[in-house]
Amino acid sequence: MKNKQKQVQLRDVQDVIDIIGGRWRGAILASLCDKEKRFNELKRDLGSITPRTLTKELKYLEMNKLVCREVEASSAVSVLYSLTKHGKSLEPLIGQIVAWGQKHRKIVLD
Repeated sequence: MKNKQKQVQLRDVQDVIDIIGGRWRGAILASLCDKEKRFNELKRDLGSITPRTLTKELKYLEMNKLVCREVEASSAVSVLYSLTKHGKSLEPLIGQIVAWGQKHRKIVLD
C-alpha cells in the first residue's frame, strides 16, 4: 500500500514539474503574480525570451488553465495576460521557490 501511495506522490511531483518547469514557465507565472500584463511587459520582464517562445509558453499555460488571455477591444488591439483562479493557487508555491532560490544562491556563492 505504501509503495502505491509513493508512486502516486511521485507522479504528482512530476506533473507539477512538467507544468511549471522548463526554462520560462515558472518565470512567466512569477511575473504574472504581480499583476496582469501585456505581452511586451512580460517580454520585458523576462529579458532574453524570444516572442515566439513566449507565445508558445503562454499558449501552454493557457491550455493548462493557469493563464487567461483577454483581448481588449479598443482602437489598437491589446491583449492582457493574467493568472486564472487556478493559476493564483500557485502563488504560495512560487513564493516558496523564490525564498528557497535566494537561500540556495547564498549557499552556492559563499
